[in-house]
Amino acid sequence: METYSYTATADLPADEAFAFISDAPNLPRFLPQDLAEGWLRADAASRQLAWGTESEGDDCGELHVIDRGPAQCEIAMTVHTRRTDGDQVRTEMAQAVAALTHKAGADADEQREGRQAGWV
Repeated sequence: METYSYTATADLPADEAFAFISDAPNLPRFLPQDLAEGWLRADAASRQLAWGTESEGDDCGELHVIDRGPAQCEIAMTVHTRRTDGDQVRTEMAQAVAALTHKAGADADEQREGRQAGWV
């Protein structure tokens, strides 16, 4: 089994990023599609997710959101897989994290705008 890691910085508070990533409707954006009969553990206190399947030897992974300041965090993802196309796996991980952080940032901006009353 191969292990691949990817880390990216996001211009979001760590708590906001983790809340978005760990929200059930957003999980399919980065979790493997074959996780239907798998497990998922979320630990909000440590901002960590772990996932896998019940079958030993199947893909599994972890994601950790690390606080890097009031409006910045780091998203670190590790995937353990039987796939051997490492460049493609890393590309997919980068795309997943980029999509998540982009959508999380857009949602956070919408929520902030919704709280403002009237024209600015």
